[in-house]
Amino acid sequence: MLAVCGIVRRKGRILVCKRAASASYPSVWELPTEVLEDGETAEDALERAFFERLTVNLRSLAPWGAVDFSYGEGGRLLAYGIELCKNFFHIYGYDDFRWVKPEHLKRMRVLEPHVRLLTEL
Repeated sequence: MLAVCGIVRRKGRILVCKRAASASYPSVWELPTEVLEDGETAEDALERAFFERLTVNLRSLAPWGAVDFSYGEGGRLLAYGIELCKNFFHIYGYDDFRWVKPEHLKRMRVLEPHVRLLTEL
């Protein structure tokens, strides 16, 4: 599986979203993430995720890094630094969102590849 996530920073904090109770890994926090569809670019998947799930458009995105993971069916998570066109948004497909300091991620139930992206790269 190939997935992509966006790292959005604001005032020293990072945007994390809480997975829906009906999703796999329910109520776990993650960076806004989307699985790539066949033939879809990482950039297109990110634009789709942010527009459909957070109702915002991206101003810019830049490659950040990648990590491999083994849970579920395993795969690779690509990360991009994201700048949004606006700071206020509505969530769909997530149960909640927060702006958190990176050091506070260890106190939350965050998907492991997302923590690695933010602490190792």
